[in-house]
Amino acid sequence: MKFSFMKKITAIVFIAGMAICTVKAQAPDPDTTARHFLIMASIGNLQDVGAGKLAVKMATQADIKSLGQMMIADHSDGEQKLLQLAKLRGIQLPSAATDTPPPDLNLSKASGDGFDRKYIHSMASGHRNTVTMFQTYAINGKDPQVRAFAQQMLPTLKEHLAAVKALDEKYKYLTAK
Repeated sequence: MKFSFMKKITAIVFIAGMAICTVKAQAPDPDTTARHFLIMASIGNLQDVGAGKLAVKMATQADIKSLGQMMIADHSDGEQKLLQLAKLRGIQLPSAATDTPPPDLNLSKASGDGFDRKYIHSMASGHRNTVTMFQTYAINGKDPQVRAFAQQMLPTLKEHLAAVKALDEKYKYLTAK
């Protein structure tokens, strides 16, 4: 009877020890949210720069061309800051997130008022999503330096969204063709 009891105790101690070793052996998940956030922000920057270049070249309205110039300047600056931050934090971004994306076919094939309308619509939708993404990381992000970057960029992104909404209202009569 003592032998059976001792076997049970040994088995329990062994199982408990294995459980503790297993728990200690599992490393906590790395902060993949900071990397994901930077990847998505980089892609957005590069897309907005590309679309801005199309707007400067193809828009019919002067204020839409100006919006394109603002997008080029602000998102190019934001991209440089993002790349510096990623390097500082040791976060490797894939080339798909840092290479110049192909032009937006929907925009590049449009012309005249149709281009203007599609560009405004694209910027409105994109900047609503971008502001939400940056606000979310600015509040909930784990990496304090990446969170500070999100907080730093938010006012500019909100200005973009306000400018786009104003142009959307001004040119709502335009139809995308």
